[in-house]
Amino acid sequence: MIGVVKIGGAEGNELGSLMSELATRVADGEKWVLVHGASGIMDRLCRERGVEIRMVTSPSGYRSRYVGEKERELFREAALAYGDRIKSSLADFGASAEFLDPETTEGVFADRKDVLREYSGGRTRILRGNYSGTISSVRGEKIISVIERGLIPILPPLGLDSGSGLSLNIDGDRLAASAAKAVDADILVILSNVPGLMKDINDPGSLIKSRTSEGSWEKLEEYAVGNMKRKLLACREAFDLGVPNIHLADGRVSEPLKNAERGNGTCLTL
Repeated sequence: MIGVVKIGGAEGNELGSLMSELATRVADGEKWVLVHGASGIMDRLCRERGVEIRMVTSPSGYRSRYVGEKERELFREAALAYGDRIKSSLADFGASAEFLDPETTEGVFADRKDVLREYSGGRTRILRGNYSGTISSVRGEKIISVIERGLIPILPPLGLDSGSGLSLNIDGDRLAASAAKAVDADILVILSNVPGLMKDINDPGSLIKSRTSEGSWEKLEEYAVGNMKRKLLACREAFDLGVPNIHLADGRVSEPLKNAERGNGTCLTL
């Protein structure tokens, strides 16, 4: 089997449990691709270097980071640093990995979004000079070649802009969905620092166990707030791409992959 797991880069996400479980499962013959975020390290670098952290909410309610020229360089630095940390952590548990930097592997491509629309105070503003991107293609053969050598591919939230040759900030959750399709994955697990999709963000007891319990994606979207909106969007994209098993689950628990498979998060393909 081939699985894709995405671990967020925000504060509160815990690496050790996932790294230990991945190392064990790969040693047992499973194949996994690891996609990661970089927001926590990015925020720290911005604070250390006096760069404003600017988060933008679109008219449709999606939250994203505004990335100017200076921020683009910092985001790349953050992504590389977090990827190296993940690779070292996997090595501590006896697993070998390869970091797939799009600038050298040319495995993930993105189209630059120069313009962001920000909705604030009842008005929509246009922000130019942005260096984030929308994923245009993921080359599955690049990822699979790493898997076939017995390694765990690590994909950062970066996509190569074929026009400029620069690596752009891309959404890690949506990258995970595209990667799952590209490698014909059997399962996609998106981990974060909450149990899954909840009806009330402050009440873990309101966890939605499955998509079928709510009847439609539109109903699920009513409960998704903040960063969960984009995670749910990524899951819907994976669903539309034919990924057979999709889970939103807690990355802070012991054996988070097994926890998700046992139905302790939100399963979106029942």
